[in-house]
Amino acid sequence: MHYTRLPFDLPIEREIRTHANLVLLTSDRAYKLKKPVKFPFLDYSTLPLRRQMILNELHFNRKFAPDTYLGVCEVRRTGGKLAISSLAENLPSEPAPDVVDYCVVMRRIPDEAWLPIKLASGGLQESQIIALMQTLVQALRNTPCDEDIRANGLPENLRHNTVANITECEQFVPDCLSREAWQRLDVVLRGWFEDNHAVFEQRVAEDRIREGHGDLKPGNIAFVDGKPVITDCIEFSPLFRRLDTLAEAAFLATGLESLGAFDMSAHVMNAYREIAEDDYPQALRRYYQAHLACVMAKVTALQLLEPEVPDEQKQSARKQASEYFALADFHAREPHIVVVMGIMGCGKSTVANAIGAHFGWPVVNSDVVRKRLMGVAPSDRLPQEAYAFEVSERVYQELFDAAAKPGAGIVLDAQFGMAIGRKAVVEAAISAGGHAVFIHCDAPDDVVRERMNRRELDPSRVSDATAGLLQEARTRFEQPLPDEGLTVFPFDTTGDVKDAVALLGQALGVALPYVCRA
Repeated sequence: MHYTRLPFDLPIEREIRTHANLVLLTSDRAYKLKKPVKFPFLDYSTLPLRRQMILNELHFNRKFAPDTYLGVCEVRRTGGKLAISSLAENLPSEPAPDVVDYCVVMRRIPDEAWLPIKLASGGLQESQIIALMQTLVQALRNTPCDEDIRANGLPENLRHNTVANITECEQFVPDCLSREAWQRLDVVLRGWFEDNHAVFEQRVAEDRIREGHGDLKPGNIAFVDGKPVITDCIEFSPLFRRLDTLAEAAFLATGLESLGAFDMSAHVMNAYREIAEDDYPQALRRYYQAHLACVMAKVTALQLLEPEVPDEQKQSARKQASEYFALADFHAREPHIVVVMGIMGCGKSTVANAIGAHFGWPVVNSDVVRKRLMGVAPSDRLPQEAYAFEVSERVYQELFDAAAKPGAGIVLDAQFGMAIGRKAVVEAAISAGGHAVFIHCDAPDDVVRERMNRRELDPSRVSDATAGLLQEARTRFEQPLPDEGLTVFPFDTTGDVKDAVALLGQALGVALPYVCRA
C-alpha cells in the first residue's frame, strides 16, 4: 500500500501483514485495513470496494463476536501522517479528499488467549472445544437460510468451486506440492461429485447450508474470560461464507491437524455431530477436509507472490502451505487402517493406544473383542479353549469388519501373526476405499519377559498371555515377507512411543509435530 509508507498517528506495537490485509496492533485495539489487491477470489483494488468490505467485515463478524468488533474508521492523510478518525457505525458514501482508506476497529485480544497459543502451551481443553462448538452451532442456527444461500450447497455449484480452487493450486507446483500430488488431488476432488451427488442434495434439503463464517481456522479463535470468541469471518464473498455447517467444523478440524492436534480435531467433529444433531456421512466430512485443506494451502501460498512479504515469512508460508497440501492428500486417501502387530508382550497395545489418542481414531483390541465374544469382563481370565482356532477366526473377523467400515481411520491391535490374516485386513481396507499400514512392534526377549511378568501382577490386565508362552509365540509367528506386498514399518518398543506416532505420521504423509498437552 503506497500510502502506508507514511507513519500512522497511533502508538503501534506490532504490524501483521497477510496477502490481503494490514493489521495495526496498539495496546488495546486492533485496526484492520484492506490492501489494494485483486485476486481471482477477492477484489480490494479500489477505495469504494474497500469501503464496502470494511462495512461487510463489521456486519458479518458481529454475529460471532459482537463485543470484539467496535466499529469502523476513516484513514486520513494529515500533515505527512496517517490519522484514524473517530469510531463510527457507518462510513460516508463519498469520501473527503484527505481520506485514503478505511479500517475496522476491534478490541485487541491478548496473545495468550488465541487458540494456537493455548494449544502450544497445553492449555486447550476438550471442554473448551465443546463450548466453542456450542457457540458456533448456535450462531449458525441464527443465520439466514434462503434459496440463494441453499444454492451454494448444490452439487453443481460445489463442484465448480472445488475445481476452480484445485486449478488455482496448480501454480504452486512444485514449490509447495509435487506434480504427482496435485494430479492425485485433482482427480480425487473432481471424482467425489460422481459418487456423492445425492448426499449434497440431501444436505440442501435439510437446510444445512447457512450464511456462516467461512474461515474458521485456529488463528481466528480465542478464549477471553473463559468464553470462545470467533473472529475474521469472510466478508469479501458470499460464495465462501455460505456453506454447509459441517464444512465450518471441518475447516477448524483441519486447521487443528495442521498444528499436530489430531485428537482435538476429532473432538471438534464429535462435538459438532452431537451439538448440531448432524449424523453426517463420513464421505462428506472427508471431502470437506480434503477440499478445505487445499483452500488453506492456496491462501497461505499466495504470500509467496507478494513482493512486500519478507523472505522469512515467505519461507514459513511455503512450509505451512506444503503441510496443508499434505493434509489434503491425507484425507483424500482415507480411511487409514493402521495395524499394530507383533507377538504377545511386545508393547503393541501401548503403541496402538498412543496412535489412537494422537489421531483421535478408535482402537480395536483383539483381547477385548475375544472376551466380549466369550461374555466375560476384559480383566477376567479365559480358559485355553477360548483361544481355539475357530474362536480366533471370529475375533479376527470382527477386526476385518471394523476395518471395512467408513471412517477417518482405525487402529487394530492384534498379533496378526499369519499372512492370511494380514491379507484379509488389506482387502477389508481396500473394500472401504482406503489402505492399510502395518506397524510391526518387537523388543528383545528379556524386555518382553520382564513386561509380561510385571503385567501378571496387575489384576486389571486384559491379556491372558504369560512369559512361559514367549518362545512358542515366536516360533508360530509368520514374519511379514516382501511378497505379501504390505506397507510395514518395524518399531522397537524399547524406544519412545512418540517415535511410533511420528513414524506413522511420516508414513501417512503428515510428518507433523507431536503435540503434548497437560
